[in-house]
Amino acid sequence: MLHCVSCLILGFFLPTLVAGFFIPTFGAYDNCIEQRRFEKVIIFGDSYSDQENGYKLTNKTWPLSPPYYHGRYCNYRNWVDQLEVREIKNYAYPGATTDNRQVQGYTKFNTIPVPGVNQQIDKYFNECKSDIISSEKTLHIIWVGGNNILFNPLLPIPDIASNLTNLVTKLCEKNAKHVLVFNVQPAQYIPALSTYANATTLTELSAAFNFLVASYLHAIQQVCPQTSINMFDINSLFTKVITQGLGYFKDTTNSCWTDVNPTTIIQNCKDPNKNVFLDNIHVTYPVHQLIADVIQKFLCPSYQVNTASCYIHNA
Repeated sequence: MLHCVSCLILGFFLPTLVAGFFIPTFGAYDNCIEQRRFEKVIIFGDSYSDQENGYKLTNKTWPLSPPYYHGRYCNYRNWVDQLEVREIKNYAYPGATTDNRQVQGYTKFNTIPVPGVNQQIDKYFNECKSDIISSEKTLHIIWVGGNNILFNPLLPIPDIASNLTNLVTKLCEKNAKHVLVFNVQPAQYIPALSTYANATTLTELSAAFNFLVASYLHAIQQVCPQTSINMFDINSLFTKVITQGLGYFKDTTNSCWTDVNPTTIIQNCKDPNKNVFLDNIHVTYPVHQLIADVIQKFLCPSYQVNTASCYIHNA
């Protein structure tokens, strides 16, 4: 099976006209034609995964749509929109941290508080029956962590990593059978973080965080054998896209849009899809396609983790 980003890019290319410009469509050679092994996917996270929760919370005033796509922090469908699965329940909110008790997250230029992932999981537990949570057909996905640093740069990295992995323990205690955890993106390449520290420091922070998360998840897996815990190495995927461009992206460092205030967005480029970064935090639709493609393969019964070119690994 093909799992590397370069393999994904070397599939077919089919442009689609949306809102006056062409949206690229990458296709892999080994798209899953099997029945999905999961019927429900539960999403916890921040703006990278949010579909409309933040948009509704702000009375559809942020993110400004258009140019953002239907309340997503993307110029078209994000990775969650692209998953082919029977049911998706999305609890993600823009600006979310791991837990509001550690650090409160906000949206709309830090004016509106949002639930952290710990609070998102509480809501999920209150809404869903235990047989859904513990079903072999339910996959829980967590992608969070970066906002903890954004909202409180003084937080110790081990505390954030522990806070994140405690969320997995919380799901394990409810007998969740499948949990997929994203590590954090390479902070040294995120435009918004360039004012926080130099590239070397940011590289070390990301590496330390991801090392600790991997270590903590491995320890949790040993005491929660009933739960299959896997980690999506989004850090490696982003690094490859940003450092190599993959023969498609023309600009891998600068953002296409600048969010000035809640009513003003400056567009710095003609075609966002040729950029990796849409704004100073978020990525463009083609990057979301690459993320979705990895998850799509993981949904297939034949998917094998820990292969040489695989971005998903056992805890």
